[in-house]
Amino acid sequence: MGVLGACGDEPAGVAGQSPSASSAAAPSTTTKKPEPEPKPEQAVVDVIVKFQRAVDKGDGKRACALLTKDLQGVYAQNPGASDCPAGIEHLHKELGDSKLSALKIAAADVEIAKGGKEAVANHKLIAKRNRTDPEKTDSYNMENEKGRWKISYIG
Repeated sequence: MGVLGACGDEPAGVAGQSPSASSAAAPSTTTKKPEPEPKPEQAVVDVIVKFQRAVDKGDGKRACALLTKDLQGVYAQNPGASDCPAGIEHLHKELGDSKLSALKIAAADVEIAKGGKEAVANHKLIAKRNRTDPEKTDSYNMENEKGRWKISYIG
């Protein structure tokens, strides 16, 4: 029986035998697991926070994408606005240095209703969390449209 010479980085083996399994490169079997869907209450908070940040930046297009069609129409009626993004830009200018995203909202502030079709981020709970006046703190009403939460009313 002869000994086979090694080529390149392959270990030498005996004729008729393959190199040991430990010397063979193992294929990568790690797969990235998909992120779990957030709980409905957290998904609602995520939408509100995205909206707040978009308004803070004056990004009307992004903010309007998070609103129901009816609420987009309301923002389109802001003075000097021709559409929802222009209405959001008007709001951004009106807020000046104030930042909507300074108001903290948590999943505990959200109540899911009507079998997961609607939700409310309650102004009293938000005010308590932020130590603000409930009468000067907005609630956010939400609707679930085709599996995505949209803001339907702020006030």
